[in-house]
Amino acid sequence: MQAVSFDLYETLVTHFDPAWAPPATTIAQRLGLDERTWADSWRRFDSAWQSGEIATYAEALSAMCASAGRRSYPEVLRQLEQEYQHQTQQVFDAIEQDIVDLVVTLKQRGLKLGIITNASDLDVAPWATCHLASYFDDIASCQVGLLKRDAQIFCLACQRLGVEPADAIFVGDGGGNELAASMAVLKGYWCTWFLDRWPEGIRPNGFPGDAWRQHAGVQSPFERVQRPSDLLSTYDE
Repeated sequence: MQAVSFDLYETLVTHFDPAWAPPATTIAQRLGLDERTWADSWRRFDSAWQSGEIATYAEALSAMCASAGRRSYPEVLRQLEQEYQHQTQQVFDAIEQDIVDLVVTLKQRGLKLGIITNASDLDVAPWATCHLASYFDDIASCQVGLLKRDAQIFCLACQRLGVEPADAIFVGDGGGNELAASMAVLKGYWCTWFLDRWPEGIRPNGFPGDAWRQHAGVQSPFERVQRPSDLLSTYDE
């Protein structure tokens, strides 16, 4: 193995906060949308934002409102964007020591490190000043116009790292991304060191201020690693 690529959220950083409580009003309510419209529509606009098709969070929210026949208000969009930025920065301000130890150890062993993430401009903005960034050779994300369900993004990440896909692994939190990685010949690992903290049966939808969505059990056909140190043990084998 010459390289390890990681997913970002719920792999290197987490939205998990034991003190989190649902807000008094949801984003849907603040936009004047019913919850069903939000649940049915946001994923499409969020994906377009993550892939760079839509440039900003405000534009994604505005486009969703327009599709539902609702007017969007600039002051509300601005407030929501500021809140998103603040919550995302908090995630990066609380990187855990066992994650740091994992990254440092892999780098000391001479491995190239990359990130492959479905993330928007706001999701990756704090990475530029994150102390982990110096250990990574490259990042492949929304800037390349591809999402992780496309095996091409894994091939591109390996190309940018200068390694063959067969000589690299991908570590992610599930959702079928390890399968896409395997289609690109990377070996996939399913890490649950953050997912195991979430209440059973639910996971965040990527933004802690929103309603959580139900999962019919989070599963992966790939080897499970429950602690960062477990990944090092697997590599040692």
